[in-house]
Amino acid sequence: NKHFHADPEGCLPAAEAEATPERSYREQLDFLNPIAQPLASRKLTRKLYKCIRKAAKHKQIRRGVKEVQKFINKGEKG
Repeated sequence: NKHFHADPEGCLPAAEAEATPERSYREQLDFLNPIAQPLASRKLTRKLYKCIRKAAKHKQIRRGVKEVQKFINKGEKG
């Protein structure tokens, strides 16, 4: 069971994410896909990652259309 956490480069296993050197926000923008517009601000991005970490801690993250649809049909909110 690998542990994943929110990191700027995507979902990497925790060991790999800690081993990779952190890039600044400006460096990450250099590798940005051209169709990724509009882009969330740096401040909003931090808030989103914090929210995702909290939701993952409480097992509230739903991944994929099938899983999301299942919980919508059950009437789960959040």
